[in-house]
Amino acid sequence: MKSRKAVCASTLALVVPFLSAFVACSDDGTLPVNAKNDGSVPTAPTSTEPLPDGAMPVTPTTIETLSGEIKAALTLSPSKEYLLRGLVTVKSGTTLTIEKGTVIKGESQSKAILLVEPGAKIMAEGTEDEPIVFTSQAAPADRRPGDWGGLVILGNAPVNNPGGKGNVEGIVTTAAGTQYGGTDPEDSSGVLRFVRIEYAGVILSQDNEVNGVTFAGVGRGTKVDHIQVRQALDDCFEFFGGTVDAKYLACQGNEDDGFDWDNGYSGRLQFIVLQQSPQHVGEDNGFEADNDAQGSGNSPLSNPTIMNASLFGKNADVDNIQYGMLLRRNTRVTLKNLLVSGFEAAIDIRDTSTAQAVTQNALTLTNSLFWNAKNAGVLENLAYPETGTAAPNKDNDGAFNEIDWIKTPANKNLWNVDPETSGAFDTEKPVFGPKKSIVENAATPPNDGFFDTSAAYVGAFKDANDNWATRGNWAVWSAK
Repeated sequence: MKSRKAVCASTLALVVPFLSAFVACSDDGTLPVNAKNDGSVPTAPTSTEPLPDGAMPVTPTTIETLSGEIKAALTLSPSKEYLLRGLVTVKSGTTLTIEKGTVIKGESQSKAILLVEPGAKIMAEGTEDEPIVFTSQAAPADRRPGDWGGLVILGNAPVNNPGGKGNVEGIVTTAAGTQYGGTDPEDSSGVLRFVRIEYAGVILSQDNEVNGVTFAGVGRGTKVDHIQVRQALDDCFEFFGGTVDAKYLACQGNEDDGFDWDNGYSGRLQFIVLQQSPQHVGEDNGFEADNDAQGSGNSPLSNPTIMNASLFGKNADVDNIQYGMLLRRNTRVTLKNLLVSGFEAAIDIRDTSTAQAVTQNALTLTNSLFWNAKNAGVLENLAYPETGTAAPNKDNDGAFNEIDWIKTPANKNLWNVDPETSGAFDTEKPVFGPKKSIVENAATPPNDGFFDTSAAYVGAFKDANDNWATRGNWAVWSAK
């Protein structure tokens, strides 16, 4: 989530009037689900749909349009395809169940969004070979980032917004049910398992965007694993507060950040991988982290714990400053067993409040490996020297020295060891794991009921034979 140099005028023209009209187009303010073909959606069988839309046990024979509010329990099955139109809201107290192998397409004209309100549940359980797929309505050859909105899940877990409530980005705030946040860290919004989200993302205005997947105030009772977001116009994953934990997250070809957190996010993440695209030349970071947009001391402070992550940048100097990790605005975080390669620079501590978190041992980065920085001005594969007055060399963190910090022996980091992961930059057939397991400086994950304690190695993959992100049909790797 960052300011963009330009905002797509056509997207604004389409989305803002549509969503505003969508909220007001019914006499009683409610919009029941339209599950009928209305003539604007093709009804022919789609058995020619290519594999990137997921393996389907049953060939769909009808297409149903979903619009407005889902107020009663609804099950989506692979015997049909579904078209999301506009803002589709799962209302509080309602459960949306999505069966394995189901394909759901987002309408381009309306920049469709599926929003799960606080108190509602989405039960989306795919399998490795029969994933649930959210994708573009366009023909496969014509799909592009930003074709539709994305998946937005709101919960009742703590956030640090004033009053303990926030309005989710990308949704008009007059729409009922679009606030998130509460007092229940164990809150459950359901299950997301073996789900792929493609070609999503909407940029409405500066800092007002829809990501591939947005978790806002989502609690740790929600079960999340094996989720891929690919070719998103904005972030792949963004966490606005909440406590939700997740494993096996994959991001490819994002046009903004891979993993973004704000507003007091304090969950746990393990086994996450990012592969950026050299075709996208924006200021895209692997991690972008804030406590909140103002860098305040509002509590709860953003303070996730992240272990076993592999972040692979564009593997090129695209002349647009981008970092493996941009940590700023008073965030805290515990980072262990990271492998960061192919960015212009590995890390930037952006301001004095975040630098103070490091000196207070509230922000830690240990047991990690940094390699293959692409800008010649970066020192030790780590960071730019901050000795100037303009970015990227501007001293904006009170003379804090990222390089000295990472190289502190007690932190057990490596910055001059080749992990032999050149195959990770192959956009079609990536091999993400190192040639051999990197264990000499690794930490053992804590035995806390969430982390896999066997992952005492650097990165999200034990070695080149570890293929959790490329096995089966749940994740697709492609340059487009």
